[in-house]
Amino acid sequence: MRENLLGLPLEEATRLLEAQGIAPRVTLTAAPRRAGTQEGVLRVVYACEGGELTAARFLEPLGDEACGE
Repeated sequence: MRENLLGLPLEEATRLLEAQGIAPRVTLTAAPRRAGTQEGVLRVVYACEGGELTAARFLEPLGDEACGE
């Protein structure tokens, strides 16, 4: 697994792989209640050595503010 890509915005992870000569293959995933929504930022939730990326949408900002703290 390419742990250095986890949590990155999908565009950034794609650029990093392309700079290494790897053409990423992207799969999008979502919770059933959020399927089809365009809200949030696509972030990498899984990345393997062959350039396969799985991304999901996350509402911004990530951090304490999202938890109501």
